[in-house]
Amino acid sequence: MAARGPRSSWRSSTALPRWLGAGVGLLLAVGTAVTGGAPGLGERSLYDFAVSRLLPPLPASADLVLVEVDDRALATLGERWPLSRATWAKAFQVLAHYRPNAVVVDVLFDAPESRGALDLGEDVLERLRTSGLAETPAGASLARDLEARLYAQDGDARFTEALSAVGTAILGNMALEDEPGGLPVLGDPLTPVPMTANRLRLGARGLSTNLGPLRLAAWGSGTLNVLLDPDGVIRRYPYAVRVDGKAWPSLALATALRLWPERSEALLRVAAIDDGAPLMRLPAPDWLPRLSLADVLAAGPSSVGLDLALREKTVFVGVTATGLHGQSTLPGQLAVPGVEIHAFAMDNLRSGRVLRALGPAELVGLVETALVLALLLWRRGRARTLAAVVGLAAGVLVAHTAFVFWLLVEPGWVVPLLPAGVGVVLVTLAEAVARTGDLQRQSGALKRLFGRFPRELPTPPPGAQEARAGPVDAETGTARGLSGEPRP
Repeated sequence: MAARGPRSSWRSSTALPRWLGAGVGLLLAVGTAVTGGAPGLGERSLYDFAVSRLLPPLPASADLVLVEVDDRALATLGERWPLSRATWAKAFQVLAHYRPNAVVVDVLFDAPESRGALDLGEDVLERLRTSGLAETPAGASLARDLEARLYAQDGDARFTEALSAVGTAILGNMALEDEPGGLPVLGDPLTPVPMTANRLRLGARGLSTNLGPLRLAAWGSGTLNVLLDPDGVIRRYPYAVRVDGKAWPSLALATALRLWPERSEALLRVAAIDDGAPLMRLPAPDWLPRLSLADVLAAGPSSVGLDLALREKTVFVGVTATGLHGQSTLPGQLAVPGVEIHAFAMDNLRSGRVLRALGPAELVGLVETALVLALLLWRRGRARTLAAVVGLAAGVLVAHTAFVFWLLVEPGWVVPLLPAGVGVVLVTLAEAVARTGDLQRQSGALKRLFGRFPRELPTPPPGAQEARAGPVDAETGTARGLSGEPRP
């Protein structure tokens, strides 16, 4: 019967490699938790496969719609990016007619348009009035015509009025990591949210905001920043950014808080998961209904189709034209426009379907890794053969993988997969080396043991000695050798 595996002290030369292998696995699990949670180094491709292949995608949304500045819109308008404020004003005037629940704009209007001709016209109008010529009938008519032309050419003013007409417009801001920027003043629609700012994953030095009149005409405002992993893939969405010791909401969080103020506490709890930047569930490729800005402007305020598509909907507006939107990628997908990321981040937020890697998921991952390695260390001593040890390790790895993917699909917890796997492989290799060395030592001992005794000659069969001695002389009774000489 084969002997059981070696049972040596943990300090012995054969047991130490096994404990070191298990220790490496635990250290990897602890390092993943300390550096921000799963997926850790080397696990991102596994996570990408899981969320893009195993998790069910977000269903198509019935109350969200995307109005996109696509290639066709630019070609139809005959404009380059950025669009003129007059074009934006026309678009928002049309949107205001259909009374959407909110118009969320993934564009930053932080600088006024060129006012060279406007300043000249305003200066002429002022001189006309101060000279007294505006008191004459011809001068008054000229002043009214000049004022109307100046208003028509002032895109910022017209855009501000269009925003006020919509009433539910939410604009975007940018958090600046390298520049101090400016912070909103009291009464600004961009206000901090009650979240623990010092724990937020994303921090910045300042904010780049929209023009003052546009901010005051808007319903709300939020940051447009996203989080990129070192490989350039977006896996987490920052629902708040830390600036000047306060938590400023993202575009998705600001929109959700405006639309559902009665659910603000629940929304903030979800937004605070994983230090304000939880992992995201991915949408289906065509989950968001789309409209080109060219169609919105061409149809005008009397389209039945636009009324069905926009009325009482949350409308996201952003650029999707080739080469203009950020080259951000999602797990398993190509470049995705930022406006779509904000849209499904808000959908994740309101449904609570975000993925968690810290908190209880972090604790479960550490405990599960320790249990997997402890089970292998305990059961390997009861395995009689090396093949049994390898089979045990394979079974443990299969159970570990199934448990990790079940946690991802059901409660939405992302726990580290590789640390336990690395520990199991290292422990198995150490066990194989120890058992191979043990067999070699036993074989050498047996060789030395049996080498001390002479080998016993085999007993010849009866009659063999007489046959070897030769025939017997009948007269003398002595045996003769093979040569015929008598033997004494």
